[in-house]
Amino acid sequence: MAPPVLLDQLLRERTAALLQSATDYRRYAHHLSSRLHHLRKTLKVRRRIPAKAGKSTSTAPADATATKYKPYVPTETELSSDKRFAGILLLAAERAWAHAMETKATMENNVAGAPERKQHILSRLAKARKHGAVLEAILLNPDSATNSFTDYEILQVVTYNALLAATGDIESRNYEKAVASYALAYTGLSGLVLALATPDASDDDNDMADLYSDLISSTVEPALKFSAIQIDSSSRSIAVLALAHKHLPTSPVDKLVLSIAKDETKAKELLSGKSDSADALSTMPTIQWRSHTAQLRDATVAAAIVAARAADETLFSEILFPSGHATKKLSLRDQALGFDFALLAWQDAVDAVHDAITEVTNSSINEPQKRVQELYVVSTYANYSLISRRIARDNVLVLQLRSALSKKQKKASTTRSVVNKSVASKVRAITGIYDTILQSIAQITELPGVAADEALSNALSSLQKYYTSLRLAMVASGFPQASVDASTYWKKAVDEVNSVDEIALNLDHIEDDDNAKILFNVDVPGSRKLLTAVADASQSHFEQAKISEEAKFEAEQNKGSQPFVIDTLTSAAMWVDKRTGKTKFVDLERLVDLEKFANLTPVPAKPVFFDTAFNFIGYEDGIEQEATAAAAASAGEPARGRGEAEISAPAQQEEKKTGWFWSR
Repeated sequence: MAPPVLLDQLLRERTAALLQSATDYRRYAHHLSSRLHHLRKTLKVRRRIPAKAGKSTSTAPADATATKYKPYVPTETELSSDKRFAGILLLAAERAWAHAMETKATMENNVAGAPERKQHILSRLAKARKHGAVLEAILLNPDSATNSFTDYEILQVVTYNALLAATGDIESRNYEKAVASYALAYTGLSGLVLALATPDASDDDNDMADLYSDLISSTVEPALKFSAIQIDSSSRSIAVLALAHKHLPTSPVDKLVLSIAKDETKAKELLSGKSDSADALSTMPTIQWRSHTAQLRDATVAAAIVAARAADETLFSEILFPSGHATKKLSLRDQALGFDFALLAWQDAVDAVHDAITEVTNSSINEPQKRVQELYVVSTYANYSLISRRIARDNVLVLQLRSALSKKQKKASTTRSVVNKSVASKVRAITGIYDTILQSIAQITELPGVAADEALSNALSSLQKYYTSLRLAMVASGFPQASVDASTYWKKAVDEVNSVDEIALNLDHIEDDDNAKILFNVDVPGSRKLLTAVADASQSHFEQAKISEEAKFEAEQNKGSQPFVIDTLTSAAMWVDKRTGKTKFVDLERLVDLEKFANLTPVPAKPVFFDTAFNFIGYEDGIEQEATAAAAASAGEPARGRGEAEISAPAQQEEKKTGWFWSR
């Protein structure tokens, strides 16, 4: 036998139908009509039954023909024998609700005929509520014989009928009835979640519990708070659980929740309206962020911050600042995973504050400016805490990747082609994390109130320079150590870390809280010393590589010839012994080793070389005339004048040129 059609099946069908537009609601209504027709056919019941036995006569009253038939209603006996008879009423109620939502969606797009359509919506919702009320009355009747329905199934019917009633009340703007109906629906849905969300629950039960929880958070809680605020504006600071308990009408829902809940403690908290989150306002009345103090007026925001601080206790005691007597040290991977709960809790706090600000801004009730300013202070506090823990988590991830990177670099000599790719991927990953940290710091600077805080702004500016230097150093490590890119990036990293103001980073005397310990707990002197040493080593390697490249270039240019002594002295006073392969320095005081030439005999020069050199020796005019006069005097010839010498010189030169080389 198929299971009965109850709230769980209707919620699944709503989710599967993806109800967003009027066309979706119309299609969903047609689907419900088809299901209702097949169910009636299966159970062999008619849509209408005769109002009276026998046929009506012509002499009957005028209204007798109008009440000739009446809608079919399952009896207690039928419901006891087969639970599927309840689906006839619930499917009819769901179909009427779908028709109402279709008309509402159409009215939002077309304002024409709004009063008639509004009346049609209210009539459809009233019809849906009527079907649900009939079934609820039968099931809650103490004298009823429908013992086949369990408390869980009865609570589904009561909760569904409360949802239909609340929808009709809020459409008619009857907020007093709407807040009571939503309080009943909130209690019923929370009880259903407590019955399903257990440690040993099946996947189907967990999925159904998620559907109930989504319905609570997306529809019931906002509508309950809205209706309560319309009645009393002071209800804004009351938790939803306390509001539901305050406006809960007299109903057997309490007994049903206690009977089906697996956790009796949580069930009593639900029905009493008191829990840790509901008492958060008394636990944390104010928020202190640096020099600003804000009063918490919203119970939801207070509960979220209390939960986030509770998650911080585990984070600080086990991961960030573990005690000295810890039995086991967590690995870097476990430390990174340990941030998840705190990050999720602070994200919930940020969302709660954002919703509170949106609600106050869009509310028709004029809120004082002081309340809005307090909410912005709380928003800055929550975002500041969230981003600080995110940066701390990113630092743990960097340590984890650096550890893996060092292992990969050690294997670079054995498997160079594979490891180089892995090293490059690790360098890119670490650089990306540093980019994320810099973006997070930029988000902090954009928070309300941070720009006006000079001390905090200076600290964030120095922190940004510090992480920028680490990012540049990581980029430099991705290049070969002797390359010009590595030397340039290392120099930029040193310049950035030297510009960090260590005094600005010390905010302990201004703010002694956990956020400052997490965010500004950096080792600037150690990083400066390390980066400077690595930058100097990289510059030295670069210069040596440059000298080697120049020597190699000159060797290629002068290939096959010996270099000049002057070039050897100015470039590098060293040479390599080809026999031993060792580098030796040149003895500049003994450029020529004469011992190597001790057993060699010099080669005598041939006379023809001297004759050739003599013929190319030139003299000045005066010296040549004196030599000619001296030769004439020795021969007994009279001296000639200047003119005669000039006349006879060409003849003599012409006579000497003839066979001047072979005549000697």
